[in-house]
Amino acid sequence: MSYQVLARKWRPRNFGELVGQEHVRQALTNALDNDRLHHAFLFTGTRGVGKTTIARILAKSLNCEQGISSTPCGVCPTCTEINEGRYIDLIEVDAASRTKVDETRELLENVQYAPTRGRYKVYLIDEVHMFSNSSFNALLKTLEEPPPHVKFLLATTDPQKLPVTILSRCLQFNLKHLSLEQIRTHLGMVLGKEGIEFDTPALGLIARAADGSMRDALSLLDQAIAFGGGALRESDVRSMLGSIEQHHVIDLLNSLADGDAGALLTRIAQLAEQAPDFAGVLAELISTLHRIALAQAVPEAVNDEMADREAVLALAERLSPEDVQLYYQITLIGRRDLPLAPTPRGGFEMVLLRMLAFRPDTGRDDTPPRPAATQPVPTATPASHIAPQQPSPTASQPAAPRAMDTTRRASAMADVRSQLTGKAGMAKTKKVANTGNASSRTTATRAAPQTIRQSPAPQTPPVTAPQDQAPSPVTDPAPPMPDYMNEEIPPIYGSTQAAAAPTADRHETLAVAEPSPAAPAPAAPVEAVPGPDEWESLATALGLKGVNQQLALNCALKDRQGNHFALSLVPAHAQLLSKPREDLLREALSQQLGETVTLSIDVEQTDNTSPATRQKQRRAARQRQAEASIEQDHTVQALRETFAAQINPGSVQPVD
Repeated sequence: MSYQVLARKWRPRNFGELVGQEHVRQALTNALDNDRLHHAFLFTGTRGVGKTTIARILAKSLNCEQGISSTPCGVCPTCTEINEGRYIDLIEVDAASRTKVDETRELLENVQYAPTRGRYKVYLIDEVHMFSNSSFNALLKTLEEPPPHVKFLLATTDPQKLPVTILSRCLQFNLKHLSLEQIRTHLGMVLGKEGIEFDTPALGLIARAADGSMRDALSLLDQAIAFGGGALRESDVRSMLGSIEQHHVIDLLNSLADGDAGALLTRIAQLAEQAPDFAGVLAELISTLHRIALAQAVPEAVNDEMADREAVLALAERLSPEDVQLYYQITLIGRRDLPLAPTPRGGFEMVLLRMLAFRPDTGRDDTPPRPAATQPVPTATPASHIAPQQPSPTASQPAAPRAMDTTRRASAMADVRSQLTGKAGMAKTKKVANTGNASSRTTATRAAPQTIRQSPAPQTPPVTAPQDQAPSPVTDPAPPMPDYMNEEIPPIYGSTQAAAAPTADRHETLAVAEPSPAAPAPAAPVEAVPGPDEWESLATALGLKGVNQQLALNCALKDRQGNHFALSLVPAHAQLLSKPREDLLREALSQQLGETVTLSIDVEQTDNTSPATRQKQRRAARQRQAEASIEQDHTVQALRETFAAQINPGSVQPVD
């Protein structure tokens, strides 16, 4: 007897043997048992998910000699002939080879005749989307009102190509992709009944390569058995599929966790000696990163289908969740862009080097913030015409420098406005008006009247001023300014007047000098227990990585007695805490302080602020500061008024 391939030998013969597609099985079973049968059924789905198989089972259920039911006997002549593909009242048509309208009309001429042996004459039309428009039109009327002894079973992989008039006349069932677990379980059952030895990881490789198709999985299983000489081994399946061994992916991820570019390139070179499909390697990398993310969220969800569960759990400890998500996204995009690279290996190397180059924001704020507003581009001006800026003689008084900064800002931005619009005279008018308006608004909102003294402004502003020159008496207190307005504003180099503006504005400033304190307040004594700043500096300097660093930054210092640290961890971050991580944090503290340290971490709600929370607060404050700086920037306001410009929401970022 000739050999029968597994895909045909193990094709389901009844609804009980069907793998997956429970929604279709339940609907058809209830319809058969309750005798509520439609005259036309449409089965859609990708290749190998059971469209033709379900249609044949339905034909057996309709014509079984034991009666119409959802459980055909499978042994009567009708069931046997349908299984063997030679039942006279089951007309199977390949629409791809019968696209002409004349062939469709010839097919429909026999619809009116009663079935030869069975109860129903069943027309099974496969790949029905291949019919021409004329063929669909010829089929339309018969499909809507067929004789009572006729059933139409249509199958297609592309339902979008079917006319709406055809879809509206059929009961449509959308068959789903089969899951990896369903395919792997079914393959294991087949191999068990066939008496073939197999490795469990090999079944996972075939299931992934089948991509949701049971027929493809059984065909690959046939090929793998032949490749392995009657046995199914993981190494043979990997060689057949051209995939790499899982330990190569684990080694690459360990090199990434170490941040060792040299070791990473060495492993890529070793991998290249096997001439792998680098797109497939990226796919394996994506799959492993997905399992690592599962291990970090729910460790129990990680199975051992690839015999690497321990390695995956170890990587989940070493890598932070942010790193895993970033690696996953970089690999996903790199796989898409791999065909654009000059060589597959070069593109693969760039994907992994990109993982080393980029890091997610972990909440560290090591550099002081810089102003977010973009300063105007200076125009060319001879150096001899630029007056040097002199330091303010009243630097110890906080109110006067603020007022001077305000006036200089108004003067400088008015010059920028004049450069943008070409109306210098109008800009000078606006500058004087803005200064007056600021004084009026401040005076109007003052709670108690104050004595106002005003000195006349000079006709020609001097270019320089001696260091010991005292400022003119002020007339009005300057409005309180945010902290970010205290920064020195660079001069606008466009004219001699603009360069000399900081000096000239000393005679035009309107402010009330605040009394300066006689002596600075003495520094507070250092507390025995480190404060939030000291604990944040200590936690940041430990040199931890990944999840261990996140644990240190999310713990708040509750108390310290000698060498014992009592820390608090809010319940929202309780998943970060484990015995190995706590021991590692204690060892890092001992090494940093040079003495033995004991540690206790309590999961509880606390009023103490963790370093991670403080860093988030600083980032949020810097973001608000940047947005406010942009909103109040006079250059931006000039652009808005002149060109009706708008700030793109979300585009403002603080400059590091």
